[in-house]
Amino acid sequence: MNNKQILQLDVSLIPPAIQCVLASSQAAPSADNSQPCHIDWCAPKLVLRYDAERVSGFTFPAQSQATLLSVGATIENIAQCYGGEWSNEDITCFPEGAGSDVFAEIFIKNHNLLAVTDPQHPLFLRHTNRFAYKKVAVPQAIIKELIGFESGQSKIKVLQDRGGVAAIAQQVQDASEIRFQTQEVHEWLGRSLRFTPEQVDSGDGLDVATLDLPPGGGLFLRFISRWSRMRKLNQIGAYKILAAIDAAPIKKAPAVIAITGSDTAIGALEAGRLLCRVWIYLNAQGIACHPYYVISDQMERFKQGTVPEELVPEAERVRKNCRQLLELKEGETLMMLLRIGYPTREAPRSKRLPISQVFTDLSTSIKAE
Repeated sequence: MNNKQILQLDVSLIPPAIQCVLASSQAAPSADNSQPCHIDWCAPKLVLRYDAERVSGFTFPAQSQATLLSVGATIENIAQCYGGEWSNEDITCFPEGAGSDVFAEIFIKNHNLLAVTDPQHPLFLRHTNRFAYKKVAVPQAIIKELIGFESGQSKIKVLQDRGGVAAIAQQVQDASEIRFQTQEVHEWLGRSLRFTPEQVDSGDGLDVATLDLPPGGGLFLRFISRWSRMRKLNQIGAYKILAAIDAAPIKKAPAVIAITGSDTAIGALEAGRLLCRVWIYLNAQGIACHPYYVISDQMERFKQGTVPEELVPEAERVRKNCRQLLELKEGETLMMLLRIGYPTREAPRSKRLPISQVFTDLSTSIKAE
C-alpha cells in the first residue's frame, strides 16, 4: 500500500466520466493480477504511472514486457470506455521519455462525455477461465473476424490444426520446465498466490480458486511456494511433472492465439491493447480465454541475460523454435498466447484493489501525507 494515498475518496467529487474510466481501468488484465498502474487525475488528463511504492520488488519491473502489456490493456479499456475512438493526440506514450515510470498521458477533452456505465458491457465481462474447455471448434466466422484485429505493428496468428497446437504446447511445456527451475520466477509466483479468504480480499494476486487444481492442489502449491522445497523436489524431476501439467490444457485447446509485435516498449503497449481487444471480443462471443505468458517471459529473459546459466541452451531452443513456428521476423517477438474455446464451467473472477490504492485525484488534492 502506498504511503501517500487517498484517505477518504469522495466519489461524488470525481467527474462521472472519470468514475467510468476508473471502473474500466480496474477491469483490465495484468500479470498475476498485480495491477501495476496508478492513475493520477489532473484535469483534463489522466496520467498512468508505475506504482513503485506498492509493487516494486513484488512483480515485474516498470519497463518489463509483462508490465507494459498490462499498461496497454489498461489503455485499451479506457479507450473502449469512450467507444474506442481516440486520435494520436489524445494519448501520449512515455511523455517523460523512454525508461520513465510514467507510461502515458490520456487527455479527456469532454469531461461531461457519457462513458460506458453498463456493468454488463463486454469490457467489464472480460475474464480469465483456466478450466477445461469443450471439444468444440471455434467457428470459422469468428476466426476470420479475429484475423482483422491489429494494433500498430502488433498482430495475431491463430493456430487451429492439431499439429500447430501440439507444437506450441510443447514449447509451453519446455518453457515451463525452465520457469520451475528458476528461483526468481518461482518466488515471484509464490508471492502472487492468495490462499485464504483474507488474502483474497486484499484485491490483488492470484486467487487459487481461479486455478484448475485437483483436490489438495492448493495445499501442494502452498508447500512448494518456498524455493528451498521446490529446489529439493526438482532433484527428482518435479519441474518436469509440473510443466507437463501446465501445458496439458493448451495441448487440448480447440485453438490458440499468438499475439506478436515489435520487440520494443511501444510494441508491448500496442500488443497489450490488441490482447485486451481480442479478449473482450471473444468473451462477448461466449468463448473463454486463458493467457499463457511463460514462453514470452523466457524469450524476454533470454534477451536480457537473466536465464540461469545452466538453462540458457534450453531457453535458446525454445526461442528458436517459437520464432520458426510463428514465422517471426527480425525485430518481432511473441507477446502472449491465448488458449481459447467454449467453457465447460463458469470461472470465479479475481478481485481488484480498492480505488483508493490505485487512484489519486490531483484536481481536488484529496490525499493523505
